[in-house]
Amino acid sequence: MNIWIPALALLIILLAVMLLRTLRLQKKPQGISPIAKTQASGGIAEHLSEIVRIESVSKTNPSPEDLKAFLRVHDWIAWTYPQLSATLKMEIINSYSLIYEWTGTESSLDPVLFNAHMDVVPADEDTLDKWKVDPFSGEIRDNAVWGRGTLDMKNQLVALLESVEALVAEGFTPRRTIYLAFGHDEEIMGFHGSKHIADALKNRGIRLAAVLDEGGMITEKMLQGVDDPVGLVGISEKGYVTLALSATGKPGHSSMPPRQTAIGTISRAIALMDDNPMPARLDYLLPTLLSIGYLLPFGLQFVLANTWLFKPILIKQISKSNQLNALIRTTHAATMMESGVKDNVLPSRAEAKVNCRVLPGDSIEDVIGHFTKVIDDPRVIIEVDADSGGWEASSVSEIDTPAFRTLNLVIRQVFDRVAVAPFVFLAATDSRHYQPICSHIYKFSPLQTSSEAREGVHGINEHIQINGLQKMVVFFQRLMRVWGEAEF
Repeated sequence: MNIWIPALALLIILLAVMLLRTLRLQKKPQGISPIAKTQASGGIAEHLSEIVRIESVSKTNPSPEDLKAFLRVHDWIAWTYPQLSATLKMEIINSYSLIYEWTGTESSLDPVLFNAHMDVVPADEDTLDKWKVDPFSGEIRDNAVWGRGTLDMKNQLVALLESVEALVAEGFTPRRTIYLAFGHDEEIMGFHGSKHIADALKNRGIRLAAVLDEGGMITEKMLQGVDDPVGLVGISEKGYVTLALSATGKPGHSSMPPRQTAIGTISRAIALMDDNPMPARLDYLLPTLLSIGYLLPFGLQFVLANTWLFKPILIKQISKSNQLNALIRTTHAATMMESGVKDNVLPSRAEAKVNCRVLPGDSIEDVIGHFTKVIDDPRVIIEVDADSGGWEASSVSEIDTPAFRTLNLVIRQVFDRVAVAPFVFLAATDSRHYQPICSHIYKFSPLQTSSEAREGVHGINEHIQINGLQKMVVFFQRLMRVWGEAEF
C-alpha cells in the first residue's frame, strides 16, 4: 500500500504537467486590426485575361517561336503598366527573363525581392474536352478568370504589377529598394531564368534582406477537425533527385528462364524500397502544428504537447495521409520502367526511375545510402539519373525575424486574422536560386481557395475568382509598404 501511494502521486503530477503543457497550446495569438476593404476591379481581371492569352509555355527544347511568347509578355507589361515602366529600371536577363528595380531612398537598407514567373505548363491535349473554356482563352465568366496560369502563376505576376502601378500612382517611394523578378522557365527548373537573375545580383554584390515567392496559400480544412483556414508560409522546400536503377540479365528464350529476370530484380528492388521508406522526422511538421495549436481538437493538442511520449503514435497516424506523410520524410515514387524487346525473349537489361523529394536534414547521399542498404543486392546499380539530375533541400529560413513577423502580420491583416504557420513546401520554386544572396526566403501565394480549385494547378479548368485576385493586390500593396519602410 505504501508503494502505491507515491506511484499514484507521481502519476497525478505527470498528468498535471502534461495538461499544463496542453493548455499552453490553447493560447490564441494577439488580436490585430484588419486593413480597410477594397472592391474588386474588373480591370485587373481583364489584365490577367490578356496575359493568359499569351501562350508562354516553357519547353525543354523551345523553338524560336516558343520563345517569342516571352517577348510578347515584355511588350504587354510595358504597354499595360506605363507608370511602373517609367519609374522602375527594367533589365532583360538571359534574353527572356526580367528584373525591375524600384530604387529606394536609403541605400543602406538591403533590398527585398518579389518573385513570379512568366511561364506556364501546357494543357494536356487529351484533357481539352474536359475544359469548360479554351485553356488559353483567358475567358472571364462566373466572376472568375479561366485559363492556364490563372493560379500558377500569372495571377501573382499580375498582382505584383498592379500593386506597383497603383503605389507609383499614389506617389509612394520605398525607403529600401524593391526588386520584381520574373523568370521564364520556372516550370522546367529555372536554370535559364531565375538562376541567371540571382547570379547577376550576386555579381553586383547585392545581398537581399528577404524574398517572397509562390508557395503555400490560405488553406481550408488543413486537418480533420480544423475548419478554420490557415495561412501556410513555406520556409524551406524539399530537394529533388531521380534515382536510376538498373540490372542486367542473360538474354535467351523465355521458355527456359532463370529464377529471376532483370525485370524481376528491379521489381524486387522497388518493392523493398516501398516497404522500407526513409525514416520519418517531426522536425518541420511539428512547428507547423504547434503554430496553429489553438485551432486543434483537444486530443491532438494533448498529443502534440507531449510528443516525448506520443511520438511513435503521432508518426503512425500522420503516415496514413499522403500529404502529411510527405511533410515528415523524404518520399520516393517509382515513376518509369523500361525493359524487354519481345514477349518471348528474356530481357538483357531492366531500368527504372524513382523520383525522390528530399526533406531538409537529409541529403541525396543519405537517400542513395539508405536505399542501397535496403535493396542489398549487388545486381542493382543505383545512380543519380543523368537526365533529371537533382539538388539538395533548400536551407530553412528563420521565423523569429522582422521579415517573417511582418509577413505574418500582413497575412493576418488582409485575411481576417487567419492563423499563420510555417511549413516545408513540397514542390520546387525559383526562390531556391536566391539562397546564395538571401537567408530569409518565404514561399507564400496570398490567395484563399478551396482544395477543389487548387486541383486546377497544372490540371483541368484552372481559374481564379476575381475577388481573390483583388485581395492579392491588397496584400502585395500592404507588404510592399511594410517591407519597403521597415528597418531589417
